[in-house]
Amino acid sequence: MNNDRAQPIVRTLFGHIESGQPWLTEPSSANAADYVDPDHAALERERLFDRLPQVVALTADVPTPGSFVRRDQFGYSVVISRGVDGIVRTLANVCAHRGAEVVREDRGCQHRHACPYHAWTYDQSGTLVGVPNRSSFPSVEVPGPGLTELPTVEDRGLIWAASQGDHKNLLSVPSLGAIADDLDSLVLDEQQHWRTHRFDLNLNWKLVIDTFLEPYHFASLHRDTVGPIFFPNLCFADRHGPHVREVIPRRSLLKLADQPPETWDIVPHSALVYVLFPSTVLVMQIDHVETWRIWPHPDGDPRRSICELDFYVPPGPISEAAQEHWEKNWRLTIDTVEREDFNAMAGVQRGLGSGAINQLRFGANEPALSMFHQSLSETLNAGAEAGV
Repeated sequence: MNNDRAQPIVRTLFGHIESGQPWLTEPSSANAADYVDPDHAALERERLFDRLPQVVALTADVPTPGSFVRRDQFGYSVVISRGVDGIVRTLANVCAHRGAEVVREDRGCQHRHACPYHAWTYDQSGTLVGVPNRSSFPSVEVPGPGLTELPTVEDRGLIWAASQGDHKNLLSVPSLGAIADDLDSLVLDEQQHWRTHRFDLNLNWKLVIDTFLEPYHFASLHRDTVGPIFFPNLCFADRHGPHVREVIPRRSLLKLADQPPETWDIVPHSALVYVLFPSTVLVMQIDHVETWRIWPHPDGDPRRSICELDFYVPPGPISEAAQEHWEKNWRLTIDTVEREDFNAMAGVQRGLGSGAINQLRFGANEPALSMFHQSLSETLNAGAEAGV
């Protein structure tokens, strides 16, 4: 985040730290049924996940021609691949012959992908370039059409793709507003992937995002892990289009009070949380970047979801000391989120399914939660008005 944008946020946080009061907006709520109802889950899938672009990777995942990463984000397997022309493409990982998954590795760099079933072969752009016993397929062009290409856009270190649409038409990504400047300063294209972890969760996809959007729970749920690092019950949040930015201050923020405002750097003294609508959470944590890509479970059960965490570190060789540092950060992240947040959210999911309450209450001290759910409501209602 550049200094011009950071200064008013830091001043706002200083004021609330001094007063001991959280930053407040209007309270709101969400329907409990929206977390358990199969019909609502089907509506979300249609209007959010089947139609809207989603962040599927960072530029850092596919830095050079031939580099690729495999994802299962749309309910089926896709491959994000950079061609020799430098263009990133999202390809359905579905062989044009009999539908087998062509790419099995999670990530790598190679210029040809051969289907393990019958060895039909494709280049980085998805073009079919090899068919064994070609004479048995007289109507198949080689080189010719191969892996189906999905609409894809690469911008500011983010790669967006949609599961439907004509790939030849530019994918329309909702404006990021001030978040775009923040992403520029994070230099996402220079990060290097360090590790991935996949969570198969017994909770609705929205609960995964909800847990990132308020530090109200830090003093209780995280009192023995990350809670002491942050000011409890205090954040700054704003919306940019459907996207949400949240700044959660660390206690070290007070060190900036003795420094000239024009030198303030908020990144080392906060967790910067960005919800890239509809369901990717990007977190900047002092010296590393995390992306949490969340989507409903492919079986359609609203009580289940999938989440993949990708952990990125600064570029360059990783020394033994750096390896130990990242391992420690990784363990803290996994332990905090899996053992505390996701475990608590699984209990919330069971509670919402009980019928004991009909709404979730978002307090005035939980502004980012209200903003995210407002974006959800607006998007779902807009789809209803458009008749889709």
